[in-house]
Amino acid sequence: LLIQSTNMLLRHLKKHSEAAWKVLRHAKSRINSPFSRQLYKAAGVGVIGTTIAACTNTTLSQPSQDESSTQMVLRSLNGPNVQGVWSWFFGGGGSLPEQYSNARVLSIDHISNWIQPSKKLDNPLKGRPYPLSQNFVNFNESILLPPLLENPHKPLAERMMFVRAGPRQQIAFEPKEVRAAIVTCGGLCPGLNTVIQGIVYMLSYTYGVENIYGVPYGYGGIYGDKEWISLSPNKVTKIHDQGGTMLGSSRGGWDLEKMMASLEEKKINQLYVIGGDGTHRGAEKLANEAKKRGMKMVVAGIPKTIDNDVPFIDHSFGYRTSVQEAIRAIKAANTEANGAPNCIGLVKLMGRHAGFIAMQASIAARVVNCCLIPEMDVDKAKLFDYLKDRLNSKGHAVVVVAEGAGVTLCSQEDALGLDKSGNPILPDVGLWLKGEIKNYMKQENMSYNLKYIDPTYMIRSVPADADDQLLCTLLSNHAVHGAMAGFSGFTVGQVNHKFVYIPISEITKQSRRVDIESRMFCRMLLNTGQPTLK
Repeated sequence: LLIQSTNMLLRHLKKHSEAAWKVLRHAKSRINSPFSRQLYKAAGVGVIGTTIAACTNTTLSQPSQDESSTQMVLRSLNGPNVQGVWSWFFGGGGSLPEQYSNARVLSIDHISNWIQPSKKLDNPLKGRPYPLSQNFVNFNESILLPPLLENPHKPLAERMMFVRAGPRQQIAFEPKEVRAAIVTCGGLCPGLNTVIQGIVYMLSYTYGVENIYGVPYGYGGIYGDKEWISLSPNKVTKIHDQGGTMLGSSRGGWDLEKMMASLEEKKINQLYVIGGDGTHRGAEKLANEAKKRGMKMVVAGIPKTIDNDVPFIDHSFGYRTSVQEAIRAIKAANTEANGAPNCIGLVKLMGRHAGFIAMQASIAARVVNCCLIPEMDVDKAKLFDYLKDRLNSKGHAVVVVAEGAGVTLCSQEDALGLDKSGNPILPDVGLWLKGEIKNYMKQENMSYNLKYIDPTYMIRSVPADADDQLLCTLLSNHAVHGAMAGFSGFTVGQVNHKFVYIPISEITKQSRRVDIESRMFCRMLLNTGQPTLK
């Protein structure tokens, strides 16, 4: 009924658009009261949204052979009637800004690009009671982000078309023939077990998949000596209440030939990879190699990092739990700092290259007087002078430092080489700063106390909180929907509160960093009271 109503509305708009436009223009000229004008403008915005929704529904469900659905959507949004409405309500020259019509399309690879399906398979959800039987996403449905009408007066960021996440009406795999494998790589993170559980539940309960395996200890476990773990709903029932990963995790172990040989031998046709940027670079290579060999195997990623440095997505799973745990450590440091004369409570938090945890935990804790993150260029003399003045005026101070801040604070001689994943081994900036404060206070002949807290492994090894439990569940659901539909080489994320599929090649191009000119960074300075220290 909804589809029929939408199509009828669209036909009506096409047939009567010019006449309706004249009626609206005439009505506008007869409105006098301010309230009526506001009500009329609000109704007009609703008409725009309805029109766009109708155009989008039609162009996405009925694409032509010569034009992609995304191009048809953008063309319809840039049509003369929508241009006129835009100009009328928001000013301008009668056409959409160029950034809207030139949105970059982030397409996802599909298994049909290298293997032709033998037959069309209906999604098992079609046989479920309403509304599950109608809760589908069109095959190549896309979302324009940031939204078209988010803020027409704000300078525009780059617009991109993301493939919308969710179940498709047709699937690419016969569920009884699916052999799925799950692997977790890199460091621990709150919510890993919830993601594993969510993948198993969705594959088993929704799609009827029976052969699901857990790969032990990262990429090396794909071809290693340890036996794979057979996973079932009963086996993962309570793991969401536990920290860490039931599969184990590790860095390194990458060997493309050995991994592909093992995956082919075990006849794996769906591989779910949970990890950070290095892990996703590996997942992209696996997906490309499967395509090159003509294997009937898809690779789906789920981004994992408590540093929150994955681009595009709102935030990664485990991040908010880590911020909450960091606040506990900061409050303990504040208690210690207030319990002794001239005392500094020093807390080192995780954040190899991005200081999101340290920055947001410092704001939320409400007791931090100085926060140091990797993106800041800190003058050590100004830092120590600020701490001295703080102790002289208040008698205590709480300092938070992200582990990656050592890149700018410590000397190059302190570098310790690279780890197995190729990441630089950073000096322990917490201990270094503790020693530097000691030397400075001795030089200034000033008595002080210092309490040092390093909660690194406590923060990342706890179970996910309620917010992250929800996010992990939805991410795992959408990863399975995408893989069963035949998409490959993608990762799933929440962008502007919408769940989408993102090409792995896009998220590995760059990492997100704290913008030291952003509003959030300024909020951190305001709440800690610290100078910029440059």
